[in-house]
Amino acid sequence: MKRKKELLILAILLLGGLFFLGDRVSAVDTSNFGAMMTITPPTEKILLVPGEVYEGVISVSNSANATKDLEYSVRVGSFNLGKDENGNVDYDSTDIDTVTSYNQMVDWITLDKESGSVSPHTADKISYKINVPKDAPAGGQYASIVFRDNTGKDNKGEGNVTIEDVVEFAVGIFAKVAGDTRDEGEILDNSIPAFLLNNQLSTSSLVKNEGNVHTDAEYVLQVWPLFSDEEICTNEEKPETSMILPDTERYHTQTCDLPSVGIFRAAQKVKIFEETSVVEKIVIVCPLWLLFLIVFVIVALIIWIAMKVKKKDARESRTQ
Repeated sequence: MKRKKELLILAILLLGGLFFLGDRVSAVDTSNFGAMMTITPPTEKILLVPGEVYEGVISVSNSANATKDLEYSVRVGSFNLGKDENGNVDYDSTDIDTVTSYNQMVDWITLDKESGSVSPHTADKISYKINVPKDAPAGGQYASIVFRDNTGKDNKGEGNVTIEDVVEFAVGIFAKVAGDTRDEGEILDNSIPAFLLNNQLSTSSLVKNEGNVHTDAEYVLQVWPLFSDEEICTNEEKPETSMILPDTERYHTQTCDLPSVGIFRAAQKVKIFEETSVVEKIVIVCPLWLLFLIVFVIVALIIWIAMKVKKKDARESRTQ
C-alpha cells in the first residue's frame, strides 16, 4: 500500500512538471510570433518659421524577434490634452472643448505614403513635410503621426493564440512657431501631507501653463530626518519633469519610502517657466498599530488618574 502511494505521488509530480514545462515552451513560442513595431523617434520637438517648409523623417522597424513582415498604415492625427490634468492625450478629438488654435498644424502636415511593409530585422522610412502658412500664429502647435500595426489582424499564432487587436502608436509633434511667444505659468497647488499611517510619502502639485508655448515643469522632492541633514531621498540633481501644453493644467505626484516610524522634514520645489514654489513641512509617520497603542496608553492613563482622584476624594470624605 505504501509503495502504491509513492508511485502515485511520483506520477503527479511528473505530470505537474510536464504541464509547467509545456507552459514555458508555449509562452516562448507565442512571444516570438508576428511582427514587432518600433517607432523612432517617439516624439519630435521642432522650430517652425512662418512661410517655410519643414521636412522630417520617422523610422519604423520590425524587431529582430519578429517572424513575419510588419504591415502598417500611417496617418496624421491631432494631439489634444484639453482639460485633462493627468496628461492623457487624445489623438483624434474633434470635440470643440479640446480642439484649439494650437492644433492648426494637423492641416499643415503631408506624408509621403499611407502604408508600408517591413521585413524582420529591417526598417522603413516615412518622410513628412510641414508647410507653415505665412500667417501662422506664433507659439505652440501640436499634432501627431499615427502608425497602425495591421500585421496581426485575423492571424493566428502558435499555441492557438488569436491576434485580433489593432495597435496604434503615435509620434507627438511638438512645434514652436517663431514670433511673439509668451512664457507664463502659475502653480495652483503644492502639497505635502503632515501625517502618514504608512511609510510611503506621496506629495502632489498642480500647475497651469498660461503661456502660448509648451514647457517642462520641474519637480524636486527632498526628505531628511528631523534632527539630521543626511537626506533620506532626493532628486535635486535630476528633477522629475512633465511637459505641459499651453492653456492646460497638469497634476503631478512624487513619492518617497520613509522608515516605518519617525518624524521627518520634507520639502517640495515646483517650477514652471520663472514661477517657483517651495513648500516645507514636518511629516509624522505613525502606523495604525502604534496609533492604537498611543490611544490605549492615553485612555489608560486618564482612567488611572481618574481612579486616583476618586480614591483621594473618598479618603478625604472619610476623614471629615
